[in-house]
Amino acid sequence: MKSVGHTMLRALVLIALTVFVTTRSIAQGTNANPFYVDQGLDWTAAARADFYSRDQGSRLIALSRMQALKQRNGQPFLADGLSRLSTESCNSGQPSHRLSRSGPQDCQVVGMTCSACHTLQIEVNGKVYRVDGGPGFVDFYALLRDLDKAVGEVIASDSSFAPFAAAVLRSAVPDAIDVADLRLQVGGGYLRFHTLMHGARAARERLGGCRLDAVGMIFNRVSGLDIGPPPDFMIPENIKTADAPVRYPFLWNAPRQDKTQWPGFAKNGSGIVGLARNVGQVLGG
Repeated sequence: MKSVGHTMLRALVLIALTVFVTTRSIAQGTNANPFYVDQGLDWTAAARADFYSRDQGSRLIALSRMQALKQRNGQPFLADGLSRLSTESCNSGQPSHRLSRSGPQDCQVVGMTCSACHTLQIEVNGKVYRVDGGPGFVDFYALLRDLDKAVGEVIASDSSFAPFAAAVLRSAVPDAIDVADLRLQVGGGYLRFHTLMHGARAARERLGGCRLDAVGMIFNRVSGLDIGPPPDFMIPENIKTADAPVRYPFLWNAPRQDKTQWPGFAKNGSGIVGLARNVGQVLGG
């Protein structure tokens, strides 16, 4: 009993010291420049920067097209750097660290990073601090809905597509052939994306932030968009409502667990299973 008592006392002292140190430190944090919680010697500034920008293979939309889109209020899609979808302050006109950019400088493609769903930022009494690897306060469904609506409005008519094409092609009067080719590309991509959104009801369901039916969306993407007959390879009837959202898990002890995913169906320790899980994650996001 004495040993247990001493152990509990030591634990309480450590907790008290942690709260004291953290409270003093986060006083310097702001939304634009949060205090980064000490997460150990191995979690360096370089490791954090890599975590924020690491390309995991996700391909969501061309950056030039995203920059040319508009919000429902008429403002540029990236006017706030997508901070409207999370608790973080972002640079206007550019995607936040939640999105990666890959490819040559003149034709970069935007995709989801691991940090997109696994970065926690909270505010307490006006003081902001960030915990890398924590469950993010981000509304991924809202991003998908906004993209679906914005692209749909762009291709709805020639008059709405014209300014979009001019911005993407960087010409006040772009060549008609280039415009037609761009419209064909955007329309083809929108057909697949909208089919997924419509079938999964992601455009209509209000599931809120901080959670996602990632497994459902992965199965929808693979079974609904990728294994059908040519030319579009889609099987729309395979896409089901994504109605089992769960909180984004924290990552700190993921490598130590026997299994990953909330249902516990992905074993750790197997390179093939891990690769398959990561491929599914990229396809779903």
